[in-house]
Amino acid sequence: MPARIQHKRERLDAAPADLLARLPAMGRVMIGSENRGATHERIGRIEKVRVADGWAIFEGAEHDSCIELAAIASLVADRSSAMREKSYPRLELKQSDGRTIANITGFEGLEPFDAVLAAFPQGAALDVEERRAGGTDERRELDEDDAGLRLLSGAARAGGHVRVEFSRPSFSQCWAGAMPAVKPAMGYVNIIQPDFHLHLKGGSVSGWRREEADGVIRFHALGLDGGETGLVVCGAACDFR
Repeated sequence: MPARIQHKRERLDAAPADLLARLPAMGRVMIGSENRGATHERIGRIEKVRVADGWAIFEGAEHDSCIELAAIASLVADRSSAMREKSYPRLELKQSDGRTIANITGFEGLEPFDAVLAAFPQGAALDVEERRAGGTDERRELDEDDAGLRLLSGAARAGGHVRVEFSRPSFSQCWAGAMPAVKPAMGYVNIIQPDFHLHLKGGSVSGWRREEADGVIRFHALGLDGGETGLVVCGAACDFR
């Protein structure tokens, strides 16, 4: 049998449910997705993957997300990312138009990543996509009155327990815990926790739709078109706008 070639980037020949079921063996991973200016990332070990009603559900102390299996048209493995001489390989879960639904990035290096993929046939090589170096895309200073910054900073001042939900077609993810400090940087409003990152692009939120039920207030982020973006910040019944 010919030796397996570890392409820098390859299209995988694997059923999504079969591959995702093996993710607990990959160790610490980051599951991340982006939509309309918000990037929501959970970091840690996936303890269990189960399938219910056509959705793969990722469970663990540091994970709470799900993805619709039928929406995954292709799987791509990319081994080209490295930082400070450490490899951060990732799986890209793509829909039929080629756009990425979510990425799953290995934090333990190539060995556990490749061990998981070894159970499946050799993938077809793809060209490595050029990535923009940090700061090469348009950045601007955050407006002090930025709607995203204003609400998240208010939540940080209020303290207490919050829940940050994120959804886009065929994917959802959430994090809950004590509200941490907000860190504005490079045109983004950032929340940085060991098991959770939120990066909200300045100017991407035009306002928030507030709703209250059962003692919980939910703020739904609105995009520039006035429609909901899928980012929701929930807290106890106090208005932290």
